[in-house]
Amino acid sequence: MKALLLVGLAWLCALAAEAMAQVPTEPPVAPRGAPTGGLLPAPPLAGQGVPAEPSARPDESGRPTLIMDLSSAGVSITSAFQGESLLVFGMFDPPGEIVVVVEGPPGRETVMRKERVLGLWLTTGRQVFEDVPSYYYLAASQPLQRLLAGRAGGEILSLEDRLSIIRPARLAPPPRLAEFRGGLVEVKRQEGLYPANIGQVTIQGGRLFRADLPFPSRLPEGIYSVRAYLLREGRIAATVSRPLAVAKVGFNAELASWSRQDGAFYGLGAIAMALLVGWFGGAVMRRL
Repeated sequence: MKALLLVGLAWLCALAAEAMAQVPTEPPVAPRGAPTGGLLPAPPLAGQGVPAEPSARPDESGRPTLIMDLSSAGVSITSAFQGESLLVFGMFDPPGEIVVVVEGPPGRETVMRKERVLGLWLTTGRQVFEDVPSYYYLAASQPLQRLLAGRAGGEILSLEDRLSIIRPARLAPPPRLAEFRGGLVEVKRQEGLYPANIGQVTIQGGRLFRADLPFPSRLPEGIYSVRAYLLREGRIAATVSRPLAVAKVGFNAELASWSRQDGAFYGLGAIAMALLVGWFGGAVMRRL
C-alpha cells in the first residue's frame, strides 16, 4: 500500500515539472520611446540639453498677407435709388499702411467748351477721351502724399495719375488737352463721381482695417474694381482686388432693357403714352 502511494506521488511531481518547463518566458518590455535595437539611449552629458523638436518652416514666398472683402457683392439701382455706402474690410500683416481704390468701368467721354457769343451760349470746342473711368474714389490710412513718396512702385493710385494715361481720340496740343481734362474732372465732381475728399481707412489692432465706400445717386452701371494696397516705405508690398457689380433692377431695369433691345416699339409706346396722358389731362381740365 505504501509503495503505491509513493509511486503516485512521484508521478504527479513529474507531470508538474514537465508543465513548468513548457511555459514560454516573455522578454522585458523596453520603455516607450526607446530604440528597438535592445539598447537604451545614453543620458545627455553635462552641458548638453535635451534635443528640441524641429520647428515649422517659415513661408518660403516671404510676401505679406493681405485679405479684403466687401459687405455686399453688388449695388442694386432701383427707381428710388438715392445712393449707397458699402463697407470694405480686411486683414494684413503689419507693419504698413492701406490704400483702397474704387474704379468704375472705363468708357468714352466727350467734353464740350461753351462760350457766350452775342447773348447765346455756343459750343466753341470739344474733345473726346478714351478709357475714362466712370467713377473713381480713394481712401487711405495716412495722407496720400506721404504714402506715395516712393511712387508706390509705379502703380496708379491717385486720380491725377489715372487721368494722365487717358487717350484723346484726336491729337491736340498739350495745353488744350490739359484744359479739357480739367473740365472733365470738374463735371465728374459735380455729379459726385470723382469725390474730391480722400476717404479714411481705419486700422484696428495693428492688422485689421475698414473703410466706407460712398456711391452717388447718378451711378453708372457696370463691373467696378475695388483694389486694396499694402504700402511699406512708399512701395507696394501686396495688393488684392474684388469685383463689384452695379446694375439696375426692377421695372426700371426692364424699361431700360426694352429701350435698348426694341427701340422702335419703345418709341411708339412712349408717343402713345404721351398722347394718352395729354388727352386725359385735357378731359379733366374741361370738367373743372
